[in-house]
Amino acid sequence: MMVNCVRLLSTLTFLAVAWVPTAGTTQHKMETLTLSEIRGMRYCEFLLVFDHGIDVYNTSASDGCPEDKWAVMDTAALAKELGAKKVLLNGPKFWAMDEQEFQLGETKTLGGIDARYGATLPLATVGSGEGDAYTGFTSSKKQTMVFKAGRPVYELIGPEGYAYILNAYGGAVKDGDPANLKDQLSPADGWSFRVATPAENLIVAAPEGIPTQMVGDDMKQYYTRHGTAEK
Repeated sequence: MMVNCVRLLSTLTFLAVAWVPTAGTTQHKMETLTLSEIRGMRYCEFLLVFDHGIDVYNTSASDGCPEDKWAVMDTAALAKELGAKKVLLNGPKFWAMDEQEFQLGETKTLGGIDARYGATLPLATVGSGEGDAYTGFTSSKKQTMVFKAGRPVYELIGPEGYAYILNAYGGAVKDGDPANLKDQLSPADGWSFRVATPAENLIVAAPEGIPTQMVGDDMKQYYTRHGTAEK
């Protein structure tokens, strides 16, 4: 079910993959924002490709990605307007957690949609903006995700036994139910997908001063590692 209303709990995130700006990039004033009751909430991201990296703008705390505008987005015209090498579109996506706290910066109107700066992705890390499936990577995101007790969570289990929890899913997920990923994904050797139901609230927070371990699947959905390796 799509959530149409987001309650802002503090006065002030980003995507399933958030990074701090790299050296030499423009400094952005970031504000902390808490969003609750967001399981299934639709959002989109703009990836603006410049020589310094890829600036990501997210709609979670603004327009929420209206379909009529998103479907006719002219990325070539937008790139020319912004002076970017190109513009990549990510979405629509739907959050898989119930609540999160993260950071966002200034607002830009992009193709008629308001979106807020979330992070800068290093070109050397993501290349064209698409990571390799089932290949782990690190991020410097500052994000705390809450998955409420009794509600399903969706995880990839890696070769070393670590669990990676789904942050958000795309529109290609059958019936909008991430449980169906068990039949849609083609995990690499050593990887598996599962659905779990925590008995208590599950809180996944970025470790202080330590890069967050993440991985993507073959449908370009991203997962954050949590807990210890399972035997």
